[in-house]
Amino acid sequence: MPVTEKEPGTSSARSAVRVLTVLPDFPFPTTTGLHLRMVSNLELVRRLGCFSALLYFSTEGREPAPVESTPLAQICDEVRHGGRRFPHSDFSTASLIGHKVDFLVRGALGLPGMRYPFSTSYDRIGAAEIILGEVQRIKADFVVLPSMLMHYTVGLRTQGFGVIIDAADVLSNLTASFLKNLKGRGGWLGLYANYLGSRTQERVFLKECSELWTTSAAEAEEFRRISPDVRVLVVPNSLDENATRPAPAVKEPVVGFIGTYSYTPNLQAALFLAEQVFPYVLDQCPSAILRIAGANMPSEAAAKLHSLKNVDLLGQVADAGRFMDDCAVLALPVFIRGGVPLKAIEAMARGKAIVASPELIDGLAIADGKDMLVRTAPDSFAAAIVSLLRDASLREQLGVHARAVFVRDFSISSAEAILRRDSVLAGHASSRDGETLRK
Repeated sequence: MPVTEKEPGTSSARSAVRVLTVLPDFPFPTTTGLHLRMVSNLELVRRLGCFSALLYFSTEGREPAPVESTPLAQICDEVRHGGRRFPHSDFSTASLIGHKVDFLVRGALGLPGMRYPFSTSYDRIGAAEIILGEVQRIKADFVVLPSMLMHYTVGLRTQGFGVIIDAADVLSNLTASFLKNLKGRGGWLGLYANYLGSRTQERVFLKECSELWTTSAAEAEEFRRISPDVRVLVVPNSLDENATRPAPAVKEPVVGFIGTYSYTPNLQAALFLAEQVFPYVLDQCPSAILRIAGANMPSEAAAKLHSLKNVDLLGQVADAGRFMDDCAVLALPVFIRGGVPLKAIEAMARGKAIVASPELIDGLAIADGKDMLVRTAPDSFAAAIVSLLRDASLREQLGVHARAVFVRDFSISSAEAILRRDSVLAGHASSRDGETLRK
């Protein structure tokens, strides 16, 4: 049984729609973009006036903080720990091979199964049964599941519960991007198995959900092709515009990048920036400093970065926002995107000058040269950084426009408006209120 942690309620009305949000990790501290989206989604459920319960799982190497030390007591009516996921490193070689064969065969045939890429550590501890038990306990109307657990949808719908899938990315597209980026190196077959497994997972289970939240219009169109009869909403990665404010101007020539480096695209971006871009920057701005922050940097890559001139490797920082505030320029050469990275949105919210890759802003209403600078090749990426380091007024101008785009498209108020207008949660709340009045 999960370990229960209850906090004072925020939605006591008996008529409130009852929602259980399931998270694959404890959301605080918010050290990654995914954690920020977790908190944002919980806040959106609260803003809609729902009874909001949270069931979280924990991960190896990241102990959950005491609930009372976090804002969860104010955001959620109840918080419960579902248990720690099974560490990927503890799977035997035979198990891992068996998983890949399973993904490969069933993925090729389009057959449903009990486990999928990105979910095996949760499947192993019986997360489906834990979630169902919690949904039944609180008598939820809807369950918000992360996309990696979308194969639990059928069991929940069979028991009469509505399911909303929070799709922070299109899993099949993400694995296809990894596959393309591998370019024939070792591990290709395993990634291909992940791709086939994720593709089948989406095609089989998304059509069973009540509603699907995704981060951009382009991804929404992809999901509408996969599941044409399901309500698909663009619920962008968002931040509270009142809590995240523009930072004071920075005079020091500091360029920053932050990410979690167990995620390969972030590692590739950091190495691209340090090895291929920053030498060009130093030729023009010898005093410039590149600061790379974030957890899980592989030791070989860390050694390489430590050896480079004017490159500071900070590791995990306690406050990602403070890190961004102290940078004159945020450089984001992320060439494989899973959803809309919150590192970009937080930088926009803080009014920072940004140089980004085209892939990072694909499908978003962001103008190159007005809202940020968009570049690809190392020399042009470096030239853009240099132009910003040399021109404080250009940095300020880009930061002002970036902040305006954030408020328009990525503030939590804009996301709330979308849900109030179109979400099954808002519609269900209206019908529930009508029933209450009739009674």
